[in-house]
Amino acid sequence: MERVTLKSLLLATACVLLLFVNAALASSPQKPLSAQERKVIDYLVTDWGQDTVTSVDMAMDTLKVEQSEETRFHIGSYIKAHPELHQVIRRWGWVTLVLTPDEKLIARALINAQRDAKSAPSVAEIAKAVGTSEPEVKRGLAMLERYEIIKRDSRAGATGYSVLPLYVKWVPRLDVVFHKVTLDSGRQFNTN
Repeated sequence: MERVTLKSLLLATACVLLLFVNAALASSPQKPLSAQERKVIDYLVTDWGQDTVTSVDMAMDTLKVEQSEETRFHIGSYIKAHPELHQVIRRWGWVTLVLTPDEKLIARALINAQRDAKSAPSVAEIAKAVGTSEPEVKRGLAMLERYEIIKRDSRAGATGYSVLPLYVKWVPRLDVVFHKVTLDSGRQFNTN
């Protein structure tokens, strides 16, 4: 009889936990995609069906959708939340598809330093390594933080960010997929 009581208690606890998680998810639903954002998703799914790894920024550019951090973040968050959209997401990972090449290189600089137990490089050092400006590095850091790839950390060194443990080992394949290919036809996609 005591065993049944323990099982009942565990089952009740699991149910309460499930209700809590569902309530938390329901309290912050993702805003529906706009027509333009849906157009980008449809393009990507079709393009990925051709065995390419086109990223969100490239699709937005191809479709002449106005580039904005907020739109790209919303589309990227949708892809992150819906890996069932295409096997490319599951194979290459949402990070590879939603970050720009510069954001990937900024992440690489932080990840390499953290992996090698070195202080994080400064914004100026990252800008020089990536070949971009300091304001662009700061923008990239902000986007990496929004996607929960890095977090503010006063002990992290010059940039003030540390990489979340999941990404220290480049999960999945973030380190290689950032080269942009442009065909004579104008079609663009990423490759390693």
